[in-house]
Amino acid sequence: MKSVNQKSTASLLLAVFALLTLLMLATRTHHFAGLNNLPSASIAIFFLAGMYLRNMKAFWFFYILSVTIDLASSYYRGQFGDCITSSYPALVLSYGAMFVVGYYSRPNWQKNSWQINIIKMALALFIASSIAFFISNGSYYALSGKFPDLSWAEYATRVDKYYFKSISNPVFYVISAIVIDFTVSHFFTDKAINTSGTASESANSGKL
Repeated sequence: MKSVNQKSTASLLLAVFALLTLLMLATRTHHFAGLNNLPSASIAIFFLAGMYLRNMKAFWFFYILSVTIDLASSYYRGQFGDCITSSYPALVLSYGAMFVVGYYSRPNWQKNSWQINIIKMALALFIASSIAFFISNGSYYALSGKFPDLSWAEYATRVDKYYFKSISNPVFYVISAIVIDFTVSHFFTDKAINTSGTASESANSGKL
């Protein structure tokens, strides 16, 4: 039974890893003009990778993948443009914030009520997305060299313009993952409990 559970867990982790990889390939290619209209799932991917994969190797894999896609898109366009500037390395901190908060925010459907899990997830996603936004946005305006005379008032105006759009980007992807997680968790948990109970009853009947 233990080996079966381990195989099931490994299969689920592999499926999550594959789905997140495909999602990044499908959405981060918005850099390639006209290929798709999907909003970028990058920060959601790091949040979900921290939550479900829970391994630093996964973090570095997705970070290297994101950099590779950005470099490829820059080569495709023939210029770096606004994608890669001197502030670009700060993105690792943004993604790191999403990964760490996701790691500590994994829902426990068996131990806590679904309301508690949803509230915890919503707060975690809001905090992580806000931190990621201010790291990436702030570093871009401070380090890219494109805004040498930007005042705090002008920066506040730009934050007001982009903040809510930025933190709302991962919501759809995270909600979709939570719904799937909740459904799979309840279905397989209930099935495992019922199967275990039936097997135990049969064993006890045989002994009698």
